[in-house]
This record gives sequence, C-alpha cells and structure tokens, in this order.
Amino acid sequence: MRSDINTLQVDVIEKVSGGFAVGVRTIQFCKAAWRTLRAGFDWHELLKAAGTRLPRCAYTADNVSIILKRPSIVVAAWSVLVLGMFAWRGDLSLAKVKEQDQRVVSLDQEPVVVRRKNRSVLPRLPRTGFVFDSMGYSLVGADVTPTNGSSRKTADDGAFSIDLLRYQASDLVVRASGRREEWVRTSAISPDPLAVCMEPSAPWDKLPKPPEAVAMLRGEGEVRGTDRQPLANAYVNVLGTDCWGVTDDSGRFELPLPSQAGTFVLHHAGDSSVIGGFATMSAPFASPRARGIVPLPTLVAEPGGSIHGIVRNEAGEAIAGLPVGVRGPGGLRHVLTSAGGEFVLRGLLPADYTIEPFAYRGGVGEVVGVRVDRASVACDLHLTQIKEASVRVVDENGEVAAGVWVSASMFGLRRGIDQVGTDGFVKLPVGSSSEFEVRMADSFDSCRVREYDAEAHPATLVIAQP
Repeated sequence: MRSDINTLQVDVIEKVSGGFAVGVRTIQFCKAAWRTLRAGFDWHELLKAAGTRLPRCAYTADNVSIILKRPSIVVAAWSVLVLGMFAWRGDLSLAKVKEQDQRVVSLDQEPVVVRRKNRSVLPRLPRTGFVFDSMGYSLVGADVTPTNGSSRKTADDGAFSIDLLRYQASDLVVRASGRREEWVRTSAISPDPLAVCMEPSAPWDKLPKPPEAVAMLRGEGEVRGTDRQPLANAYVNVLGTDCWGVTDDSGRFELPLPSQAGTFVLHHAGDSSVIGGFATMSAPFASPRARGIVPLPTLVAEPGGSIHGIVRNEAGEAIAGLPVGVRGPGGLRHVLTSAGGEFVLRGLLPADYTIEPFAYRGGVGEVVGVRVDRASVACDLHLTQIKEASVRVVDENGEVAAGVWVSASMFGLRRGIDQVGTDGFVKLPVGSSSEFEVRMADSFDSCRVREYDAEAHPATLVIAQP
C-alpha cells in the first residue's frame, strides 16, 4: 500500500515538473519569436529557443523567402509543434480512458417517469348540506360524491361539507345503504341549504342515470335595481337547476352554465324597507358557443313577494332546523326553519307555489299550495306523526298473499317498503293519505290494489294478483 502511494507521488511530481518545463520553454520561444519579429527573422535563434537543433543550411535566405511567401508552412509547423507538446505531456494519450469514471446505463432499469405538476389549481368553495330519509331521520355515513372531487360522509346529524368548483356546475351522487341513489346538480354558490331526501330502495328499482355532462361554460352578466343602478348581493339562478351566481358591489355576477340553453331567475331578499324583495325572469337564452365565457343579458329587478310561516309538530311545538321546499316558476328552493320554527323566503316571482316540508322524526307534513300576489304571504305548516303499523295483505279470495312486496307512499314520497311474510303481514308507516304499490315476489309484476281498510282489526290490504 505504501509503495503504491510513493509511486503515485513520484508520478505526480514528474507530471508537474514536465508541465513546468514545457511552460518555461514556451515562454522562451515566445520571447525569441518577438525579438525575431522586431529585429528581422533569425530562424536559428527562434528554433534554438524552442530547443531544436537543425543544420545551419536550413536558415538560408532562399529558404526564408520561400517560407515568407507561403505562410501556411509556418502555420503547419506551429501546429505540429503544439500537438507535439501536448503529446509529450500525455494529454492526448488514450491509456487514461480506462481510469476515468464511466456511467453504465443498464437497459434493464425501469424508465423514469416525470410527472408534470398541475399548472393551475381551479378555485373551490365549501358547500354544506344535509341528508335525511323520507321519514325525517338523519342518515349517518351516507356517501356524497361529486364527479369532479373527493367523496365525503355525513356526520351524526346528517350534515356534510364538500368543496366544489367555483365557476363550474357539479353533479353529486348520494348513496346510503337501503336507499335509492340520488343525483343532484348544484354549484358552490347558493343562498339555499343543500338538502337531500332519500327514499327506501325497492328490488325493482333501476339505478338512476347520471345527468348529461355539464357544458364547460361560464356566464357573466349584470343586475340592475328598479332605479337602474347596480344591485349588489342579488342571486341569479339557472332555471331548473341549483346553479347560482351572486352579484358584487358593481352589480356584476358570474355563474356556471350547465348547458348552452337556459333561463335566468333573479332573487334578492331586499331590506327592511322592501318586504317582498326583488325578482325577475329573463327570456330564454342560447349560448353562441359550447365552451368558455359568454356574456349574459342584463337583468332588471322588479318588486317580488315572500312566503313566511312556522312549522309545528302534532303537539304544537315549533321545529327548528327543518328544510322546507318551495316549488314555483323559479324552480325548487329550500329554506331552513329558525330556532323558533319560522321560515321566510323572499324575492319570489308573483305566481302559484307549493310548500313541501321535509319529514321530521316520523312527522310528515302535507303539501300546501299558496299564491304569491303581494309582498308577504303567510303559510303555517303542521306535521302529523306517522307510526309503523302491521298490515295484513290478502288476495280477492281472502288468501294470504305471502311473498309479495308492498311499499307505502305519502305526498309523493315512498315512506317504507316490506315483503309479506308467511303470516301475511307487513310493517309499514301508514296514514290516512297513504298510497300503496304492490309487486310480485319474483317477477315484480304489478298487483292491483282493490281496497285498504284502516278501520279493520288488523288493517287489511286487498290486492288482485296477475
């Protein structure tokens, strides 16, 4: 080991000494060349400085004149001299190549995948909502999944919060065990809570089809008040959807357009001086293109109306935090009751509306129709407690219709479903307004309902099997 180090040191010293000697000779040669150029060509002195010994005859006047007439000879001689100096130093040697570090590229290695970072992050806003079953109980652990985001599960009170794209309509699918899937098209901005009611699923139900893909469109427009001045904090809705935009201080708004065609509805709650708020509806609009940003027609607000009331249960107690649906020419809107059970919805177009309260812990409310023809219309709502009852199901001959499926609905929503056991009974939430749907056990063919006798003991449902 020590001998190898000594040899390496000697080799380094020789290289350094050789390089120093070459440098000294190069300086001497340059000085001699400069003196020759100034005093006349004395090739003997020039080559002597370079350490070269040639016969005196080589420097005759004739040879010098030939060299001067052909300067390429000087260039060639100089090139040979320089190359010889590098070769003597070992700089042009190929023997050192093996000692250099080499990178070995293996064809067996996995290719390196470089993922490009996202160029931009689209803005998102949180949207909160609630999921209930059709009897008014919170659904815990329901999956709320947007097509352009990540899934969320509902909390113990059925509430959820999800991030949605700021300037694009979002489709949400809501799933829960034993419940029919629900699709909701909405946006990140809305004046209303996002409330979802899920009916119990039946074995003959078909999966709902996802809505058509939303257009990559965004509309920009302006809202002006009755005085033709910009109107701030006004909400603009795409009719038939839950896609909204809100105006800024200058009356400008942006909202996602789920399709190229649409009608826009303006809602503004007003202030203490305007009880009914403001509302208006645009003419049908058709976008000239399928992507990008399109200008929308200017909306001018007009005086609107409002609906207010209190929701109470069967005992007369006010119900807080209950979603109430208001359906009219401007689409379906939702509003939550306050701590005192009161709800108020302003900025409605003058028209006929139906009020649809959500169920609350077994209490079901009847759908009520009202007409908004003034600034404020009162509409109180009452929920009737529905209890689960055992119903005997028989055919026209009085025989037990074992195995058939029976579902009970009230006010347009399926409230429960059960299969008839061998004893001929089903357990369903039923009331005076209940409607029944009966299906065969295997084929799911419809059975006609002949009679329902709620006064009989037990309550009896008579059907006609196909």
